[in-house]
Amino acid sequence: MSTGLAPGSLPLLAGDLDRAVGTLCSAVLASMQRSDQRAKGERYVRGLLMTEGRKSMRNIALHLGADAAGQSMHHFISCSTWDWRPVREALARHLETVLGPQAWVLRPMTVPKAGEHTVGVERRLDPGSGRVVNSQRAYGLWSVSARGSSPVNWGLHLPAGWLADRARRSRAKIPERWGESSPGECAGRAVVEAARGWGLPRRPVVLDLDGPESAAAVAACQAAGIPFLARIDDSVLLPAAGTGRREARAQQLLTAASGGSARVPVQWWDPVRGRARSSLAVTVRLEERAERAGQRPGGAQQGRPGAAAAARPLPVRPGGTEPGSAGRGGGGRGGLTLLGEWSDGLPWPTEYWLTDLNGPPAALLRLAKLARRVERDFEDVGEPAGLREFEGRSFEGWHRHTTLASVAHAARILTSDGAPALVRSA
Repeated sequence: MSTGLAPGSLPLLAGDLDRAVGTLCSAVLASMQRSDQRAKGERYVRGLLMTEGRKSMRNIALHLGADAAGQSMHHFISCSTWDWRPVREALARHLETVLGPQAWVLRPMTVPKAGEHTVGVERRLDPGSGRVVNSQRAYGLWSVSARGSSPVNWGLHLPAGWLADRARRSRAKIPERWGESSPGECAGRAVVEAARGWGLPRRPVVLDLDGPESAAAVAACQAAGIPFLARIDDSVLLPAAGTGRREARAQQLLTAASGGSARVPVQWWDPVRGRARSSLAVTVRLEERAERAGQRPGGAQQGRPGAAAAARPLPVRPGGTEPGSAGRGGGGRGGLTLLGEWSDGLPWPTEYWLTDLNGPPAALLRLAKLARRVERDFEDVGEPAGLREFEGRSFEGWHRHTTLASVAHAARILTSDGAPALVRSA
């Protein structure tokens, strides 16, 4: 089927978006060695933005003219020789210039799938829905500013069953070098690859992950010297003594420290709800709290019945960085800080964060809220751009599709009207 376009021409998008796609693709697809690959890459990005409904290769091909048959498009994504890694690095560098990111945010992406042949698929618990679903589990590293956010790197978790099965591994074209790792290690690798390997300005990373995923990603960031702020749950056990021999639940530490003037009011803009919101923030420097562990209510031996059995230790080590110096590569070593948020009038903390950044509670909480920016942009821009809609079966095909979908997402973000600043003064 043809759309009437001359061979080699590009379908046009509206106004600023059309120009943005051209500029962005020129900047980030330059690593592709052949001109025909660069042209196909830009056509694919345009097809993702133009195609309504499912972003299947057939539907995308229908918008790209006579020379872009579905089979040719499938080959370009699933079987071609171009490397997605330099494209991602170039995208991150471009966004450094035009987006002015404050931080990175690492978040999971669950992709429900039918059948068992799509690379990495297995039945697993989806923390977001609480249901066991047949799905892929991926992790996106997003470059984030008050203006918007865009993914720049991805990790796709490959379960042990996929790596041990030679036939499945061969069909999915999983590289021989790819060894087994936990979901959290896969997530951490996506951060370290970008933060340490691309020569970008040093920035903190907000780890918006679940349970054990967060613990493994924290360990990866600490080993690489990357400043982090990680979401944790109230059952996590944290060091509560200078020797590290005593531990307490995050909820207990925050409750003990939250009386009087310890709760700091914070105003912040919520892009998901589209309005300003107010919260109360409390921070606990773990080495300071340790001196009093066991001497105040809320110590490690107290809490609701059965709490100790559900608690999980988080393997962390001390280390600190100043938020203001994170982008300049500065920051001294210090202790870990526990951050708690009280919101919506509830008497207990609604969110818990652990960080090696030093800073006032308001600054740390606003940094954590960058995850809300990513949440909205993923739903409003990323999903329509096809981030979750790769229908092929190969490992490399998944990475190539997700890379070009990230480029399409970035083009849409850079031509949006923007949104009220996420970070506002209290």
